Amino acid sequence: MMGVLTRFTQRALMALVVGALTVTSCDLLTATRIAKIAAEPNKYQGKNVTVIGTVKERIDVPSIKCYILSDGKGNIGVITKGNLPLVGDKVRAKGRVEQSFAIGIRKLVVIIETPKPTPIRPSNSELPRGGPK
Repeated sequence: MMGVLTRFTQRALMALVVGALTVTSCDLLTATRIAKIAAEPNKYQGKNVTVIGTVKERIDVPSIKCYILSDGKGNIGVITKGNLPLVGDKVRAKGRVEQSFAIGIRKLVVIIETPKPTPIRPSNSELPRGGPK
């Protein structure tokens, strides 16, 4: 009995590892390399992309929140309405590529991040009265 349980546990563990690697690989396979966008911004202008990289810098001015993302071979700005990630964080960003975006005196190729949906909770007045029927 112990040998069967061990084999079952090993198979379950192996399935978990393979599943985790598959999810991670899919992200890497579907992501566009930042260096490719930086090298050919005209090719990506106005297109939606997903990028993965490490945050190198944060720019937080009153009118705009931006962070600089690097894949080790290229950098790109990401304009967000969400919270800025910390320098050193590895993040995935999705959005539309825009070139020649000016922040102060800097001109950047940027991704304008697609807003993440915010769940809407019904107010108390919208909840049914008297509980479930």
